[in-house]
Amino acid sequence: MSFARTDFKDITEALYRVVSAGAGERDWESVRHFYHPDARLVRTGLNPDGSPFALVMSLNAYIENVNVLLKEVQFCEVELTHEAIVFGNVARLTSVYEYTRQSVAGMQRGRGVNFFTLIQQDGRWLIMSIVWDNERPGLSLPPSLLAV
Repeated sequence: MSFARTDFKDITEALYRVVSAGAGERDWESVRHFYHPDARLVRTGLNPDGSPFALVMSLNAYIENVNVLLKEVQFCEVELTHEAIVFGNVARLTSVYEYTRQSVAGMQRGRGVNFFTLIQQDGRWLIMSIVWDNERPGLSLPPSLLAV
């Protein structure tokens, strides 16, 4: 393994910028070119009964999902740290973020991790997958992820 020739900061900054907006629609077309046509986005977490879930979505399904979830929400997501590792035409990117969510119900703050898998195709890096989870009671970011 070797550290990336690029740190993929252009990708993470663009993705966090798109979701960080006032209530309403985001400019998804500005980031669509970063994704492979078959990319998958996976939101993970816990159901109300405590069992784990994974919601697997195409990019279009993810956009629809976020547009519904954030329709009436001011949301901001900022990258705290990241680490990129490249081996040949495959890259793994770990991106730790902090978010704020403001709605009529109040302000919510939190942190989480996006795990990206990227491939190099036609001279460009494309996102094949993003899988993420957020901190919650009983699950905190380890110091090793905050130090990357």
